Amino acid sequence: MKRMAILFPGLLMLLFTMSCAKVDTNEVGVKTTYFSFTGNTGVNEEAYGTGYHIYIPPFTGFSILNKTEQKLEMTKRTGEGSRPHADDLKLKTSDGNNLWVDITVSWRVNPKKAWLTVRNVGETVPEIEETAVRPITRGILRYALGKLSSEEFYDAAKREGQVVEGKKLLEKAFSPLGIEVTDVLVNDYRFAPDYQKAIEDRKLYDQKAQEYASLTEAAREDVKRRVFDASADANRVIEDAKGEMDQAKLKGDALLYAAQKQAEAALAQKKATAAALTHLNQALAGSGGSNVVAKRLADALKGKKISIVPMSDNGTLSMIDINRFLENMAAAKVIKKTDTTKPEVKAQPEKETATPAEEKKK
Repeated sequence: MKRMAILFPGLLMLLFTMSCAKVDTNEVGVKTTYFSFTGNTGVNEEAYGTGYHIYIPPFTGFSILNKTEQKLEMTKRTGEGSRPHADDLKLKTSDGNNLWVDITVSWRVNPKKAWLTVRNVGETVPEIEETAVRPITRGILRYALGKLSSEEFYDAAKREGQVVEGKKLLEKAFSPLGIEVTDVLVNDYRFAPDYQKAIEDRKLYDQKAQEYASLTEAAREDVKRRVFDASADANRVIEDAKGEMDQAKLKGDALLYAAQKQAEAALAQKKATAAALTHLNQALAGSGGSNVVAKRLADALKGKKISIVPMSDNGTLSMIDINRFLENMAAAKVIKKTDTTKPEVKAQPEKETATPAEEKKK
């Protein structure tokens, strides 16, 4: 009975001191134990999600953290960054020149490690940003970007490479604090005015040099193209000429072949004619040749009347029957040749011999 009298007031006190915390969808809750009969105190590693959660002050506390992405903007432009005044990052390049950089860092509390943020940093976004995110970010990025020389900083690829390196260093530094870095952007950068002008002049010179180099390369390529086109045209003309030459050669060969065949045919005909004439001459050169000639001559003159009218010195005319004259001459030659070729025989009584012309009349 006495024990119940002691516990009842305690239970009433707990009921009156009990609190309820509401966690929205964009938040995460973290519970901290300040007093425990078991002696286990400190930040609870459990992450409390969306809903209502009970805790009992002053024995326990409950922190609610925003887990959405936050942006830390460090810029020269007043009123546009996370701070109302100029807050751009100043650093020195590897060759000793002053450089001012406008940077945006995106970060958020990791819900699964929010208890580390509560234990090591704070419980609200402004507190976390000012206590950890801003100072750590400025120091690491000043180190990473300061590895570049002034001219290298103008090289986008090299600059982005150092930004990536800086992001990795930030992730490593923020992991024990329950903070994630999602992105790092270099928005703008400036050198001291005198050096900035020298750099801009140099950039303009490099740009012009690049333009001239591009024009030179374009001209070189145009020359190559023209040479190629001219070579192609020349090759085409050569090929056309070769084709025409081949056609002319084929035509010439055909004409030559035809001429050769015609010449061979003509030669064969001439040879045949010559051979025939040779045989004819041989035949005529024999014993019967004169007779054949005479007969042919007589046949040729048969039926033709040929007269020669010579004129004497005193102006008198005489008529000669050429046909009869030639007949007599041919007959005389035949008789003479026959007499020379026949063996001598005894004289016989002479018989009256008629001329070939008379024989023909008979």
